[in-house]
Amino acid sequence: MKDNQHEQLFMELTAAEAAVVEGGGSFSENVNFDSYEKTREFYVQPGGTIKLTSNTKSASSNSSFGAIIRNVDTNNSNGKIASVGKDTTTWTDIRGGRYVIDFRDDKDGVFVTGDIRVDYTS
Repeated sequence: MKDNQHEQLFMELTAAEAAVVEGGGSFSENVNFDSYEKTREFYVQPGGTIKLTSNTKSASSNSSFGAIIRNVDTNNSNGKIASVGKDTTTWTDIRGGRYVIDFRDDKDGVFVTGDIRVDYTS
């Protein structure tokens, strides 16, 4: 085998390629936002599911926040309200493509902080 063939075997997969190989995936992040934050990009096959599990905190006057899945290529979006605290939000029958989840705080000046986990299938 030539040296460059070894390099080709160990190249990183794109998000789309990894989703096809793995059949989906998951990742965890910490959030800390006042009015807006977004997750990293991930790929979902057509017909797949996105599940957001959150464990967040905020002031008592701020009981919820917006969680919006957004297709990076088309900018189409679908938003839901997530509760501060432990909550699970699910989107099904996804059109497919590259996605992020946008978080919108419903009260400026009051931060939402905590952990999120995103599971996506295809």
